[in-house]
Amino acid sequence: MTIKTTQNDKDVFLAKWLEREISDLELKKLVSEEDYKTFKKIKTGIDVFVEIEKPLQNTFNEIKAKIKTKSGKKPRAKIINLYSKVAVAIAASVILFFSLNTFFDNNDVNFQSNFGEQQVVTLLDGSEVILNAKSELKYNKKDWKTNREVFLNGEAFFKVQKGKTFTVTTSNGSVTVLGTQFNVNTNKTFFDVVCYEGSVKVISNNVERIITRNQAVRNNNGLTAYTPNLQNERPSWVSGQSSFKSVPLSQVIDALHKQFNIDFDSATIDDTIVFTGSFDNKNLNIALASVFETVNIKYAISKNKIKLFK
Repeated sequence: MTIKTTQNDKDVFLAKWLEREISDLELKKLVSEEDYKTFKKIKTGIDVFVEIEKPLQNTFNEIKAKIKTKSGKKPRAKIINLYSKVAVAIAASVILFFSLNTFFDNNDVNFQSNFGEQQVVTLLDGSEVILNAKSELKYNKKDWKTNREVFLNGEAFFKVQKGKTFTVTTSNGSVTVLGTQFNVNTNKTFFDVVCYEGSVKVISNNVERIITRNQAVRNNNGLTAYTPNLQNERPSWVSGQSSFKSVPLSQVIDALHKQFNIDFDSATIDDTIVFTGSFDNKNLNIALASVFETVNIKYAISKNKIKLFK
């Protein structure tokens, strides 16, 4: 039977249990098995340390007083020894947040790449993800066996091992596969998915498309399909060159920013014009010339900013 208790109930039970007003057996009857395990972790985090800093005692007494306030009773005069500032941090976190599962059972795994950096991530099932510059990937390791889902912001190339459904969730839509290779590029105003092997299902703005090898879809004011004409088995940016086919210039400027950590002033140009081409990810001067000379836009470098003008 599932035990339903409010967060406030849990806080009260924790306070009483730490004060030994209720036993382990009584606590197990009041909360779920998962919550009980969480409470045990909290107590372990306090009990396993041996006292080495007396001044910490006052801090912990204040913490206990706050816990007792939560339960509606005055705290009894009792001393629990702490063995380091780590123990105080654990107890303080309980008081400040009372988000027990989040704090002690935080199963989110996060990866973030920096400017001009690629990061290779191996998931729990052996699937491989290569993050492009300034991209973020996260997933929940606890639910992984039953729910292979990752959350992406930025660009990444996926080589998914066969198995249960694998889903890439973004702010613009989702990509679902069983086992394949594909690239996803997503930000506030752009969503692009290219299939390199197998097939993928893309859902964006309540529109669903299934694409196979050498097919792609893009949501730039509407989900549309196109043919990317793949030359390799993975996107060119993995090998140090960013390529684009009929994308708004604003997306190319954003890619330049992420690769070279440099800002652009594009106020005086039309950054909605369509660009097809590529730039080198390692040499800024070559990259700038490859992009802006192609579309007849002039540029000037000043400190860490590039001004664009006609």
